[in-house]
Amino acid sequence: MTDNKILGNKGEALAKKYLLNHGYKIISCNYYYKHLEIDLIGEHQGNTIFIEVKTRIKTSNSLAENPLHKKQTKNLQKAINNYCFNHHLDLEKISLDLIIILVDKKLNLADLKHYKNIF
Repeated sequence: MTDNKILGNKGEALAKKYLLNHGYKIISCNYYYKHLEIDLIGEHQGNTIFIEVKTRIKTSNSLAENPLHKKQTKNLQKAINNYCFNHHLDLEKISLDLIIILVDKKLNLADLKHYKNIF
């Protein structure tokens, strides 16, 4: 397993713990549609929330960059549409959240930022 995959798995575990502690119910982890993936799917206050988790090593410009590129956003939309179609979900009751986890390796700490309903 690559270092990036290990870091990503740790980030998803932190995000899952954070969401559970904030009243979310986790429905699915790593949902795949073809080659596309949704990291986490949860329920919160009667809505279905799709969560993309981005884990990075903390640098001076970690938040300056957009963590979701146009292609990634388009792919997420495809996977979400597939999930909603297959599960007969009301599109009025879904949203996509982004969780960014910045890891400071020197201090062995992580900062988590939760952006709700990004599109």
